[in-house]
Amino acid sequence: MKKFIVILQFLTRIPININLQVDENDFSNGIIYFPVVGLIIGMFMAVFYYIGHRIGGTFLAAVMTVIGGVFISGGLHLDGLGDTFDGVYSNRPKERILEIMKDSRLGTNAALAIFSNILLKIALINSFSVPKVHAVVLLMPVFSRLSIVYGSRFSVYARKNGMGNIFIGKTNNKHLIVAVITTLIIALINIPAMPFILVGLLFSLWYVRHISSKIDGMTGDTLGALCELSELVYLFYFAMI
Repeated sequence: MKKFIVILQFLTRIPININLQVDENDFSNGIIYFPVVGLIIGMFMAVFYYIGHRIGGTFLAAVMTVIGGVFISGGLHLDGLGDTFDGVYSNRPKERILEIMKDSRLGTNAALAIFSNILLKIALINSFSVPKVHAVVLLMPVFSRLSIVYGSRFSVYARKNGMGNIFIGKTNNKHLIVAVITTLIIALINIPAMPFILVGLLFSLWYVRHISSKIDGMTGDTLGALCELSELVYLFYFAMI
């Protein structure tokens, strides 16, 4: 339970007034709870969709769903997406890329990536029919958090130290298997989503290889970008089927 609360506090902005004595192992071993926390985030997003749909129809529902996801997560992974695009696609040497990614200022690449990400999510969610969209939205954060587990398991850390180091290179096969089985159980809510466990894995492996070719590994920011991009791939997956 301690590790679950630690991960819930880390991935969301849900107020939990519990002071816990934690160490790095609580985070690295708690990665098995990422899909479960993703389900909790999905519940909030589904509620935001329902409220938006009741008030103003599918477009408002889609907007409120995306806003709800940003609100409950504190924009944690959007920040990683922006930093990744600012750094990785600056066409600079590795060390300079890592410096840019640590810079808190928002560059043009970051702004375009975040804006495009949000716009595409709204458009795709708006394209789904009611009530099928509820299950799609509910499971989207589950699979995107599973992608972080994939990214952490199949990569090395590109920096000497940092937040991403508590997951990258510390995630083992046991963590991965538990997270995948948990996701499979949760995916029983919407059977058509199950194949995305493989689709998400393939996309994550490609992404890790792509980023590693630029900076010789992954960072916390690139894991955040992987989470956000996985959600887009997930939505495109459902748009195609």
